[in-house]
Amino acid sequence: MSRVRFLFSKRGVSAFVPHVEMPPLLARSARRAGLEILQTEGFSPHPRISLGPALPVGVPAMAEPAEIWVSEWEDSMLEAWRASMPGGFGLLRAKPVEGPALSRLCKAAEYRVYFRGPVPEEKVMAEVLEKAVKEEGILLSFRQEEEHSRIVLAEPDRFGPSLIVKSFGAASLIGGWQDMLIVRTTVGFWEEPVVKPLV
Repeated sequence: MSRVRFLFSKRGVSAFVPHVEMPPLLARSARRAGLEILQTEGFSPHPRISLGPALPVGVPAMAEPAEIWVSEWEDSMLEAWRASMPGGFGLLRAKPVEGPALSRLCKAAEYRVYFRGPVPEEKVMAEVLEKAVKEEGILLSFRQEEEHSRIVLAEPDRFGPSLIVKSFGAASLIGGWQDMLIVRTTVGFWEEPVVKPLV
């Protein structure tokens, strides 16, 4: 048996696939690639797959962590699995792992925010986010770059794109989701100044 951690991306219309539909989608593509997936125990067994923190529907992701339990794993299987993924989805890396559960390792996430209208001042955005989280150590980094804002938040299972949109909306910096595009680029450990992926 192998517990395999992998990174996947979802872009374009694939970003609208809900979080709850990801395990069966990943399981189907893995089976098409010839992987034998282990099942959970209990009254209603299902493929043993663990995902990282959920994303709102419509938010693209560049490197989402997940784990799958298979009867055996060889590095050559990654290419076959990659080829069997539906359009808009990609597999970046995979490796067998041991140790803590995935949920305990997802400590931070990086987001890139693109505004469809005027870009608010960097200082104002940072102050709005700090006020919104109401906890120290959650807003790990904020930086305005040439075409986007880079935001790193701790505890991605609690704080994410919805917080960004709600806080900016409450401060009248935007009207709502339609005024910005948010992309989650990485989920993993915070090693200042970057979020380190889990694979």
